[in-house]
Amino acid sequence: MSTRSQLLALAAASAVVVCLGTPAVAQTTIKIGELNSYKAQPAFLEPYKKGMELAIDEVNAAGGVNGRKLELITRDDNANPGDAVRVAEELVTREKVDVLTGTFLSNIGLAVADFAKQKKVFFLAGEPLTDKLTWQGGNEYTFRLRPGTYMQAAMLVPEAAKLKKKRWAVVYPNYEYGQSA
Repeated sequence: MSTRSQLLALAAASAVVVCLGTPAVAQTTIKIGELNSYKAQPAFLEPYKKGMELAIDEVNAAGGVNGRKLELITRDDNANPGDAVRVAEELVTREKVDVLTGTFLSNIGLAVADFAKQKKVFFLAGEPLTDKLTWQGGNEYTFRLRPGTYMQAAMLVPEAAKLKKKRWAVVYPNYEYGQSA
């Protein structure tokens, strides 16, 4: 099982318990709304989805989180920020999810983070690397599971400096994550 997928599922569920862990809510299912670019990034995201489903099954088989079963509701965001916001709205209003999670692409993560801020709903971003998610565009409802571009650079630069090369080239994609990098 993917450790990142398991961590994502457990972190989202734990956030709900911390935020909503009152006795009156204790008997209900924790609904996790997950949106991602499944059609656009199938090689990465299908195993990711299977890992989350396996993690949810394992947590539920062990009694859930504080006695509450987890339910994962997934949607495809079509790698489009507008579609991602529409899907997030659907998950929150129609499906009544307790938390939002997922997003692979940075521009999608930023759109959902803005939605989370507006609607005051917890959002755990699983993959976006842009630092705007937690810095310039950050808000009290959005959290990121993995390190961003700043942390990756902080980790790599000291090792690169040890190589004592005179010239370096930085190659990055021309979209939000690449611009941040």
